[in-house]
Amino acid sequence: MVLLAGTGLRIGEALGLEVSDVDFLRGTVRVERQRLQSGQLGPTKTAKSTRTVPLGQVVVDELAARLSAHGGDGPLFTDDLGRPLTYRTWKRVWKTATSLTGADIDTHGLRHFTASALSSGGASVKQVSTTPGHSSAAITLRVYSHLWPGDDDRTGSVMDGALALLADQVRTEEVV
Repeated sequence: MVLLAGTGLRIGEALGLEVSDVDFLRGTVRVERQRLQSGQLGPTKTAKSTRTVPLGQVVVDELAARLSAHGGDGPLFTDDLGRPLTYRTWKRVWKTATSLTGADIDTHGLRHFTASALSSGGASVKQVSTTPGHSSAAITLRVYSHLWPGDDDRTGSVMDGALALLADQVRTEEVV
């Protein structure tokens, strides 16, 4: 759950990760494939879904703890027998976890959490768009534009500065 909330990955992308996709030194994860509902690996949803996602320290620590406990290479997420985790197993685990905690959220909601946190934290539209693998910045803007902080204040300040420059120029032209 920490990986999904901290990266905005789609569940199929997370299930398709290999241990080798995580770069602990750079603090990134490379998304190159997804696990389909059939259990097979397939390409990412779109060309822009293939990406390198920066990881915060909380996610890095969580992944490091997971790997130290389970070790190995191959699929990052496996079942108790070491087989790649499937959608069916994931759904069962997710349902159990959310019912035990009382959380009313699906994995797509974690993508919204990521994009909302990035935008309200002041990340650029480009970063908010590329992190979860949106196909275009237009989608990001349509859904999350209201979350960028201080836009009203910033708009007023920018326009005050521009108008002050314009007024100075007009005064200078009147003098000459």
